[in-house]
Amino acid sequence: MTAEPAPVTYAFDNDVSEAANQLRHIGETVDPHTLATLDTLGVEPGWHCWDVGAGSGSVARWLAERVGPRGHVLATDIKPHHVPPRDHLEVLRHDVRTDPFPPRRFDLVHARLLLMHLPAREQILGRLTDALKPGGILVISDWETSHLDLVLDSPDEAGTRLFRRFLDICLAGSPAVGIDPRWAAKANGAMRRAGLTGVVTSVHARSWPGGTGACLLHRSNTIQLQPELLAAGFTEDELATLRDVLLDPRFVISSYLMFTTVGRRAGERS
Repeated sequence: MTAEPAPVTYAFDNDVSEAANQLRHIGETVDPHTLATLDTLGVEPGWHCWDVGAGSGSVARWLAERVGPRGHVLATDIKPHHVPPRDHLEVLRHDVRTDPFPPRRFDLVHARLLLMHLPAREQILGRLTDALKPGGILVISDWETSHLDLVLDSPDEAGTRLFRRFLDICLAGSPAVGIDPRWAAKANGAMRRAGLTGVVTSVHARSWPGGTGACLLHRSNTIQLQPELLAAGFTEDELATLRDVLLDPRFVISSYLMFTTVGRRAGERS
């Protein structure tokens, strides 16, 4: 499971110093929705689960707690060093595009904010489906990032314009780094085509004032993307102003719409 990955350009790099902050803010923003979804699916002691693109490992750790000593959780990422060890949790470096898939069959496979970044997403989704046991569950969550009307309240129109410019630049640059901003809304059909049954999609978003959740995540993104933003016309002073806006509690945004699609592999669970 450690074949050398093919070259790829990602929007973000887990090796940079800001990556730990970004991953923490992602967890703050979307973990409550993710964990509530997994809780409703009835994850039980003894299950075997695979968290693909595990990031900080927050979901994998929750799953490991639920499956207990009779279960097993595999957390994989192309750069998994942000996933801390714990009981019932195996952490492996794995490139889902190129490396062999685990030979075991899983009761649950979960991938969040992963397939939107991968051009071969439908092919990979088919392989994730194949990794399930009969009756196993696939959970795919991604943001729909083409909807940019996110500002709910703002004390300063100039700050609002800076934030919207930032979002516009991110959207315009998405194809160059393999992101499909509208993939999340296509996952339901893709999972049906992969042969999954009982496919259901829920859509989630909530408000975040400056200094919390999604605002801190966007602020972190401005740090990681600073060279690209400067090349696109931002000045360093404008970026400093934008980062201050994203800390202002009077500035309130919606998170991106998160589409979570759940489907089950045909057959009876043993």
